[in-house]
Amino acid sequence: MEVTEKEIFEIAVNSEIRAKEAYEKLASMTKSDIIRDELLFLAKEEDKHREIIEKMAERFAAEGGESKKIEMEVMGEFKVIAEKMAEAIKKPDINLDEIYEIAMQAELVSEKLYKELAKYASNEKTKLLLEMLADMERNHYNILKKQYDYIMRYPELYKEELYDQLMKDINFNF
Repeated sequence: MEVTEKEIFEIAVNSEIRAKEAYEKLASMTKSDIIRDELLFLAKEEDKHREIIEKMAERFAAEGGESKKIEMEVMGEFKVIAEKMAEAIKKPDINLDEIYEIAMQAELVSEKLYKELAKYASNEKTKLLLEMLADMERNHYNILKKQYDYIMRYPELYKEELYDQLMKDINFNF
């Protein structure tokens, strides 16, 4: 798929916004304080990524960067997962595991996008920044995968009444 550099910045910013919204929604759905904190951490990270991309776009525009068309293999996949994420966020009754699966896919696709963008970077500093964003997305995937595996292994802990009772029954006075 051919896109302009300006379109890539716009798509990447929107993706980071959707990811933040998804993590905030996930955080509101879980009863686990530990998982909620990790999800809110990821939401803040996505917001930082959005800011970085917006600054990169501003710098590109200020430098009079010519918005040339570039071939991005990952763009079709990226657009599909961004649409899935947008739809999932709007659903009032989405399952926790479903949104985790979409979020994990989104992190992997974002990693691919930033790696591919790094190939077209106009300078070493931008290339390094894009490679760093790719690494961060992989780290986010790993965090989500760990949480997802935990939820799948202990699904009964995510039923409110059982989780609340379990937390009441735990004796924290070791």
